[in-house]
Amino acid sequence: MRAVVLREALVAARRPALVAAAIVSATLLALFPVAWGVRGIPTLRGISLYDQQFRLEWILALVLLPWTAARVVATERGDDLVGLSVLTAIQPSRLLLARVLATTTALAVVIGAALPVVISAQQMSAIPATRVIADQLALLAFALPAAIITVWWMQVATPRLLGWLGAAATTLILVALARFSVATMNQAAVALAAISIGAAAILLARADIRWRYLSERTA
Repeated sequence: MRAVVLREALVAARRPALVAAAIVSATLLALFPVAWGVRGIPTLRGISLYDQQFRLEWILALVLLPWTAARVVATERGDDLVGLSVLTAIQPSRLLLARVLATTTALAVVIGAALPVVISAQQMSAIPATRVIADQLALLAFALPAAIITVWWMQVATPRLLGWLGAAATTLILVALARFSVATMNQAAVALAAISIGAAAILLARADIRWRYLSERTA
């Protein structure tokens, strides 16, 4: 299992999209304090720089994480996944679990790339460090459902573009529903992470049935 996780992680690490997403996220967040201090830029009054930047960080996460996951995830699906399972003598569910873990790690790297900018905004706004830790942990928790949703969409959708669009739409819908149910985005992220673990367990259990044999057309 460790070798499979390492293989999936290497596939994700070699994708240019991972570095690109990390750079875009960190750059846009770094430029925000400049725009925030320019007269005439519409900003939310009464809210600190850190709070406004954190909202931007969530927007970037909602946009970039599904796209990044769709770009870095390994491409085996359908009969190719069955073949990989036979070749490695590992059940499809374990292969997909390794893929989810590797994708979640990749998304955590994108979130972590902006940490120096976040700390800078925290210092400028005199926000307690415990608040920053809680906010970043919530974002890291959100990486799990984003990875699970995207990995599954990439397995069931033939065109990768459709998989990304489906994952992005599903993620936005679930985040909106969770946000309406709880008080803060941090709580919504934690709730989605908890629910996604149960959903992933069900989906992975069905993977051993769905991708146990080659399709009839191929066979």
